[in-house]
Formats: sequence, C-alpha cells, structure tokens
Amino acid sequence: MFIAEYIADFASRAVGSPALIQNGRAISYRAFAGAIARASRELVPHLPPRPATVGITIDDLADCWVATLALQALGYTTICAVSREGLASLEVENLCAIVVSAVEGGVSEVQDAARVYAMDKPVYEEVQRLDVPALAETTDDCGHILYTSGTTGKYKKVFKPAATQCESDRERCHHQAFDSSTKYHMLSFGLWTAIGFKMPPAVWSVGGTVIFEQRTGWPEKFIASRFTHATLLPDQATILSQSEALQDAVGQSAPRPTVSVGGGFTSARVTAKLARVFRLRSIYGCTEVNVGVLFEELDAPSTGGWFTLQGAREVEMVNELHEPCAANEVGSLRIKLTELDAAGYLGDSDTTHAVFRAGYFYPGDTAIQRDDGRIRILGRVADVVNLGGQKIAVAPIEANLQNLLQVDYVCLFAGVNAAGEPEAVIAMEAVEPPDQERLDHVGREFSQWGEVRFALVDRFPRTQSGTSKIDRKRLRGLLFPH
Repeated sequence: MFIAEYIADFASRAVGSPALIQNGRAISYRAFAGAIARASRELVPHLPPRPATVGITIDDLADCWVATLALQALGYTTICAVSREGLASLEVENLCAIVVSAVEGGVSEVQDAARVYAMDKPVYEEVQRLDVPALAETTDDCGHILYTSGTTGKYKKVFKPAATQCESDRERCHHQAFDSSTKYHMLSFGLWTAIGFKMPPAVWSVGGTVIFEQRTGWPEKFIASRFTHATLLPDQATILSQSEALQDAVGQSAPRPTVSVGGGFTSARVTAKLARVFRLRSIYGCTEVNVGVLFEELDAPSTGGWFTLQGAREVEMVNELHEPCAANEVGSLRIKLTELDAAGYLGDSDTTHAVFRAGYFYPGDTAIQRDDGRIRILGRVADVVNLGGQKIAVAPIEANLQNLLQVDYVCLFAGVNAAGEPEAVIAMEAVEPPDQERLDHVGREFSQWGEVRFALVDRFPRTQSGTSKIDRKRLRGLLFPH
C-alpha cells in the first residue's frame, strides 16, 4: 500500500484533523492529497522508466513530503538529502533523476543539469472535488532509502520497501498507541532519518496530525503546539530544557504529552526539567529495525539507565562466540529481526555480513542484562577506554560525570600526552568550566588511573546526517592532535 493512499482515504472521509501543520499553518487531508496528485501529474513527463531511484533535495518539509509521496505513488524509489552534493556523496545506484524546488533554486549549480527537475511549489488549497494521484500497479521494486549517521566514515543506506509499508505502520501505531487524535511533533527531522520518515506515515495511517516546525525559536512554538507525542535528540532536549517557556508550561497540560528521547544519553539535570512538563521516556532503537525495542520511563523514580523490553521483540546479549550471556555478564547486544526490518545495507556487502547474522542485527553496542530482565547499554563496542590496564565501557562513566560536573555532554578518552605519558582526558561541552571543587573531586576519583586532563570544548563536533550524534573520532583528533 502506498502512503499516498492513506492521505486519499482520509481526504475522502473529510476528517476534522489536519494531515499536517507546517510552521503553524494547518493543511487538511484533502488539500494534502490534491497537492500530491498535482505533483504526480507534473513529474510524470520528466521521469525515466521504472524501476528507478529519484533523489529529492527540498528543504521545506511539507513540500518534500509531497514530492516523495507523488514519486512513490508512481512506483519510484525515493531518497532525500540536504543538498545535491550530499546526495552525490551517498553513491546511490540507479539514481536516474533529482527533484528540487523551483522556489528554492540551485539547479544551475548542478553540472549534470539534464538529470535535475525543478518542481513547482505545491499549492495547498481546499477544493470541493477530491483530487487523488494515479497509482502504480504494484508496490514491488519501490520504496524509500534511509541512511545512518556515518560515524564510521561511510554512510550506510537502508531500504524501506513500499510492499511492507502498511504492516510497518501498523506495528509502529501499536507500539505508540496512535489514533486519529494523535498530534505528532516532528520538529525538523529530514526524510533521510529514521524518525523523520517512519513516524509521519504511521500517524497518517490512522488519520492523525503531523507537526513540522522549521522556524527559529522552535522551543516556544513546540510547547505551544499542543502536541500529544514527540521524539527529541539529546541536543534538542538540552535546548528545550533551557527555554523560559518550559517553566511557564509546568502543570498546564493534562494529560501530559509523551516525549521520547533517543539517539544518546541525556543528563539527569535536563531530564528533571523536562519531566515536570512531559511524560518523558528514553528509547533505544536503530534505523535498521522498524520500531524501538527498549525504553525507560524518566518521569518515574530513576532506574539508573536500565531499559525494559518494549513489545515482543527479542533482544539478547551474546559473547564472542555469539552464545547468549548469563545474567549480569557483559556482551554484545543483538536484536532478532522480523520481515519488517532491514536485511542489509545497499551496496555494502562487507558491513552487511558483519552486522546482519543468522537472523539477528548487531548494532555495535555492549550491554548487560540483570536477573529481572532489565538491560543497560554500556556504549559502543569501539567506545572502550584502557585505563591502568583495565578495559572499561565509557557510557556509564560519562553519564555519571555529567551529573557530577553538572554539564550536559562529557566524553572520556584515554591516550598519550605530548611527553609520551598515558593520560585520561575528560572533555566537557560547556561555555564555562564547572566549579573547581567538582573538578578536584573528579580528579581524585580518576587519579587511580594516572594523569587526568580536563578539556573544555565550546561545542563537540557532530555528525551531519540530521541526528547530531557526537563525532567521537573528530573530537579525539582535537584532543590528541599529535
């Protein structure tokens, strides 16, 4: 089933909820369906035969969704990117055309201009006659391509087939308890991210509303939007916690909106502020897996970063022989795959063979599971420091340092200083250093492992995929330039 069919279905019912709210403007299902239909007719003469992949580089999220859904309804595979240069760096096979916005410009900047089509800006108008796009005869051989953060230096592309779209959305709706009253705030997540592409269709499949906010000053607008669900990255959670509007919102919403924080660890100081206004959850998920598999309620008494399994998904910790670990034994986390999950990466057989094994996905995290079934993520397999001859997972230590130093982001590294002596480096993202008493306390705790150096960084380098994950490789290069 094509996503455009959801839109047309609810457009025909004249439902009361808008399909989307873009920068404060409500767009009905009927107006959204009409824009998709007109874009489909406009694009058809400029497209090559199917099957083929079409890239989209349109900044306005509502317009980008119109182009994406129109192309998918015609039977094409789509992939979105911030720019044509970014799209080129992904090395997408069978990329036959690129759709850009006529009002956003930039066509002349592309050398192979024959492959680029500038689509007219969609018009979202209420009309009496329902206008729906023509649909390809089959959903086979088409879908959408996501790509992950690229912290390894190479982006990994994940194909989401149109053939399983309906089943995928049904599973997400079940996990999130979506219905026609759902108002999901998407902020400005692009369609190349898992959050940005997976959530809107699930909401539209039940007649709910998706909110996009691309204007400046988003925290105040976010709080005022009266959303029911949202997902934040740690960076966004930190910015929101500093908003004056958050303090004014305490006690105003009943029931409290559900906000999930994923993509990294968030400090206790930030979560305490947000939990006064929202029902706050920490989630663990992957682009490769259809739904989040672990969660922790953050507005209840803290469980210290111990997650609970969500739904019927199977999650295990295994040793180097890929055998299940005993309780309280550290191992590599793996997730049992279903037919709704990815089976590999496009154009990357080596990485596929490394992380997709015997029906499981290995996301590259170490974890431990208690007797009661709760799971704690200890960090990336590669994010282990050697301190005094001991190999230690950094994630729990960094979470503790965040609270001790009262800063929002901390990264711990072990290396060798300019004199050739081993040292531990505690990097802090902050404008001003913590007070000396806190630094002295942490320094004494780490002195058992030798020399300790504190490094104040105004802003840690981030990945460029839209998820703003800390780029530890680049940060390490800043701290150990020699």
